[in-house]
Amino acid sequence: MAVGRTAAARSAAAGALFLLGVTGAAPAQDYPAKPVRLISAHAAGGGADQLSRLVSTGVMKSLPVPVVVENKPGASTMIAAEYVANAAPDGYTLLMATVTTLSINPALFPKIRYDAVKDFAPLTVVASTPFFVGTHPSLPAKNLRELIQLAKNKPGMLNVGSSGNGTSSHLAGELFNDMAGVRTTHVPYKATATRATDLVSGIIQVAFANDILPFAQAGRVRILAVTSARRLSGYPEIPTVAEAGGLPGYEASVWYGLVAPARTPASIVNKWHQTVGEVLADAEVKRKIMSILGGEVIGNSPAEFAALITSDLGKWARVIKRANVKLD
Repeated sequence: MAVGRTAAARSAAAGALFLLGVTGAAPAQDYPAKPVRLISAHAAGGGADQLSRLVSTGVMKSLPVPVVVENKPGASTMIAAEYVANAAPDGYTLLMATVTTLSINPALFPKIRYDAVKDFAPLTVVASTPFFVGTHPSLPAKNLRELIQLAKNKPGMLNVGSSGNGTSSHLAGELFNDMAGVRTTHVPYKATATRATDLVSGIIQVAFANDILPFAQAGRVRILAVTSARRLSGYPEIPTVAEAGGLPGYEASVWYGLVAPARTPASIVNKWHQTVGEVLADAEVKRKIMSILGGEVIGNSPAEFAALITSDLGKWARVIKRANVKLD
């Protein structure tokens, strides 16, 4: 009888351990107990990397462990995304994803090696940064409605610069073309600095970009609008594309959001949402994000983030299809 009870006890214990491994309940109870890795899909030093480090520094004030930023750039953020998608769902490997990672790449790459919806647990959108619609000062259009009319009068004559085929700045321009009913000529650049230089010199006439404000302040570029849904708190004098161009519903922003591997316990998801939300509520953090990215903090819920990923998946897939966007 004793042998039978011992065997039964061992079996029950093994079953309990199996369930804990599947559900993640055991790790979640004392989380975090070791350093967390925050994977940045971009190279060190850039805006996205600075944002990741700003978040990691902020959350470490509340968490008892280090949050270490690791850079895994390349393949249009897909190297980092695939790495995190295959990581253990224990809350110790997170990804600073972007709209490119989760809502643009799936429509551009036929052999993408992660599922933007099924492979990740959204935590929160940290920030969203739009583009500014800038033109060369010699262009006779003084506002966005005049730019639209000019483009209608001269189909294909306006050269619009972007940071490359299929990038968010390219798609922002294609969405504008679609909603305004105009046709322009897309000019992709590998280096955004070259794009800005060509806009200043008049080689291209228009750009959807977030690095041209210094040139506008020097009078070398004219800013007509911003592509966000609402005016930016840091630049309230700049109208949105929707209001300036009479294009209700237009919005094209690059959002940056934290995700974990799918099946990460809800308690860990909620902990990160709450902790990051507290960081983003700080006025100095808001100021730094506006300074680094020209964007606003968001801090939405995991469910709202999930809905945004799905919504933008459909939105950008339609734009890519209508504009027949092909990668080089």
